[in-house]
Amino acid sequence: MKKVLSKVSPVMWFVLGALVVGGGGTAYAANGGTFRLGATNSATKTTILTNTKGTALRLNAPSTKAPLSVGTNKTKVPNLNADYLDGRSSASFVQGKIYFAEVNADGTLHRGTSGVTSSNTGTGSYQVLFPQAITSCFGQVSVGQISQVTSTPAVIIGASERIFNDHGVYVNTQDNTASPTDASFTLTVFCL
Repeated sequence: MKKVLSKVSPVMWFVLGALVVGGGGTAYAANGGTFRLGATNSATKTTILTNTKGTALRLNAPSTKAPLSVGTNKTKVPNLNADYLDGRSSASFVQGKIYFAEVNADGTLHRGTSGVTSSNTGTGSYQVLFPQAITSCFGQVSVGQISQVTSTPAVIIGASERIFNDHGVYVNTQDNTASPTDASFTLTVFCL
């Protein structure tokens, strides 16, 4: 080995030195060339990776590091399907419609989702109608209105689907003696 190195000309030593020093550059052209790992590569054409026998690309990284970074580009990638978002499947997210109605004690709609209406049908009796059938939806009703912070007297509240109209809900309010009484309420309906 010593004999071989001693026979290398000074010009060859210069070329080898330039390769070692120059090899630490920041970018390599990849069009038709070699893709260099651990270095910045650039190209003016799309690089396609094909594996006819299975997965074309797999990225491994430590559990505390992201296996892929896309920089600051926020353009949506066509045909990119993701099964999970932050470890949760798409089934974890509401995929339907949410309706809400804040109803005054007199039955008028204080505010609500577009298309929702309300009315008082008697003391402590209300109906709330929605722009779609809600038979496969579920709801939550509470005393008072979300938008107003007021002290509400003790009220018992109940809700049920409206008979003969699958777009509606009956709400009944009673005082602590079980007597019908008018009271404001908030009704939220989740349709999946």
